[in-house]
Amino acid sequence: MNKDNTWKEVSQDISKISNKIKDNLSNEENINDLKESLNSTKDSIKKNFSELSRAIEETVKDEDIKKDVLDVVERMKNEFYDSIKNNIPQTLNPTLKNNLKTEEE
Repeated sequence: MNKDNTWKEVSQDISKISNKIKDNLSNEENINDLKESLNSTKDSIKKNFSELSRAIEETVKDEDIKKDVLDVVERMKNEFYDSIKNNIPQTLNPTLKNNLKTEEE
């Protein structure tokens, strides 16, 4: 399976889960818990991408290899954020999409 198909499947899975969540959530407490969980997960992933980039910067000595690896990490991060932005129900967290957009820039 190629990389594009894998990302497409991940995106489809996220979309399916989002739809199930939207269909099944009925009370505000569950929605708030889910919002907090999504934000916490987003923050954790953002931190992991930053730590990975920093480790590459500090460890890899060859500038060409460093640039190539950092480019791959950046593309992975953008692909992840795009998948989330395009598939998370806006009702769960109206600011999450905006936060992800800001982090990309």
